[in-house]
Amino acid sequence: MASPAGCQIRTRDASTGELASRHETSEMAEFHGTQMPAKRTSTRARKSYVRAAFHTPAAMADEAAGLLVARGALGCSVVEMTRPGTRPKRTVTLEAYFENVTRSEIDRIRRALDAAGMLASNGASNGVRRVTDPGWSTMWQSRFRPFRIGRRFLLVPPWQRDHEDGRVSIVIQPGQAFGTGHHPTTAGTLRAIEEAIAASPRASALDVGTGSGVLAIAMGLLGVQDIIAIDVDTVALENAEENAALNRMGNRIRFSPVPLNSIRRRFDLITANILTPTLIEFAPKLTQMLTTNGRVILSGILAREADEVARHYAPSLRELRRAINRGWATLVFAR
Repeated sequence: MASPAGCQIRTRDASTGELASRHETSEMAEFHGTQMPAKRTSTRARKSYVRAAFHTPAAMADEAAGLLVARGALGCSVVEMTRPGTRPKRTVTLEAYFENVTRSEIDRIRRALDAAGMLASNGASNGVRRVTDPGWSTMWQSRFRPFRIGRRFLLVPPWQRDHEDGRVSIVIQPGQAFGTGHHPTTAGTLRAIEEAIAASPRASALDVGTGSGVLAIAMGLLGVQDIIAIDVDTVALENAEENAALNRMGNRIRFSPVPLNSIRRRFDLITANILTPTLIEFAPKLTQMLTTNGRVILSGILAREADEVARHYAPSLRELRRAINRGWATLVFAR
């Protein structure tokens, strides 16, 4: 089973019970293939789950997955792959996995999906059956292999530290934090970082919503000496610090949970790969924090939201570049 690239699959955080954010779930789907219960089990006594399948309009798969998780599903996946260059499917099969669930509960969930308009005309359940964990907790490792981004970067996992002439390797230990580089928002920001530093060396940088720390690490590896990376998620910061150590950037990057408004200095390069409402909220502060020749790179933006974001930064900054990749936008601004 695998999720189509860009499909937004929802999962429940095992520690908080909260739903993952919009582009975070999308990257999980691309990186992990299918986000399943990550519980390590022995081959002698593997855990089993109940799988239920529903036909749903492709455009509503994410919303349907959210309803399923809210009703107790541990995770969801879209079965059909949409291959690049082919017409997207109008209807997909959405599979939901439960620890335990009765047929009557599945019927109630199906009725709730139907009432919300989230079932296709043939949206009856494909059946309910119990499946044995095939080793989801480690299967995802085979899906994370070294891959290139832009002209300079090569992202690699710790267990396969490949090197290529002319490229800078970034070692990323996947964790609960967003940012393995597979999602268009992370990849777009990395390309923009490469271009910004190639245009002019940057002495200082700020990474807002650092997640896995991949953007801060990339800036450090390209020569930025003074980097601050902030995130409100302490689990993300732990993952980011681990990744910085793997790349020998621990002494160059200062990770912190402090709020943006508490930072009272300016930076040559600012990155913010976060959701649109937060980017709009932060616009006055980020604009103020940029040095005279600085650049700010914004991502985490749906293509249809790009104009709205740009309007909030345009009064003080000029837009240098806008890149759209699979429905996600990366914007670059300068003084």
